[in-house]
Order: sequence, then structure tokens, then C-alpha cells
Amino acid sequence: MDPGDFDRSSRISREFQGLPGRGELWFSPGPASGFPGDRRSPDVQEASPLLEDLRRRLARAFQWAIQRRASRRAQEAAAAALEEQSRARVEVALAGLRAELVEMHFQNHQLARTLLDLNMKVQQLKKECELGFTSDSRSPKDNAANSE
Repeated sequence: MDPGDFDRSSRISREFQGLPGRGELWFSPGPASGFPGDRRSPDVQEASPLLEDLRRRLARAFQWAIQRRASRRAQEAAAAALEEQSRARVEVALAGLRAELVEMHFQNHQLARTLLDLNMKVQQLKKECELGFTSDSRSPKDNAANSE
């Protein structure tokens, strides 16, 4: 590598500084004339806008990630709230069905009792009819003989 190559590489790196992507992160390599924190260092002065740009990009990326995470949490919370509402609706519906079943059970017992009562009355009427028919079917002579 001869001294002309160094000038050419610094010129190329300066050309890429305005392009998106990796070109924006390049800075021309110069002779080390101090420490990175030294204000007198030309490398730091050239790198400072690049570092500032990198800092801004990272800050935007972190903000975006935080917002995305917050929106995901909000979506999860909304989904959980919807699920809780649907569970509550199901519980209310089940409670209503249970109440209806209890009412139907009560009505079923009332109908069974009514049917049993009607059956007993029908049996009594049958007996009365049979007794009436047997007393009517006897002749008046039989009735007179039985009364003596």
C-alpha cells in the first residue's frame, strides 16, 4: 500500500458518507493523533457526526421496539378483557339455563302430582260406576230378598 492509496481510500469513504446503509458508518482512517475522547483528535471530530447519527438510529430503534412491545401488551390486555367478557357472558347464560331447568323440574313434579290425583279420581269413578251398575243390574226381586 503506497501513500496514494491512503488518499484514495479517504476520498472513497467520504463519498459514501451520505448514502444509506453501511456507507454512513464509514469514516476516513487518519493517523492516530490522540485518544478517542480527546477533542483535538481529527478522527473523533470526523466520527462525531457519525456517532451521533448512530446514537439517533439506535434511539429510534429502541423507541420503536418499546412502542411495539407496549402495543403488543395492549393487544394482549384487550384480548384478555374480551375473553373475560365472553366468559362472563357464558356464566350468565349458564346461570339462566340452570334457573330454567330448576323451574322445569318443579313444573314436572307438579304435573306428575296432578296426573296421580287424576288417576286416583278416575279409579274412584270407575269403582262408583261398577257399584252403580251392579246395584242397577239386580232385579227388584233380588233387592226385596236382600232387604228381608
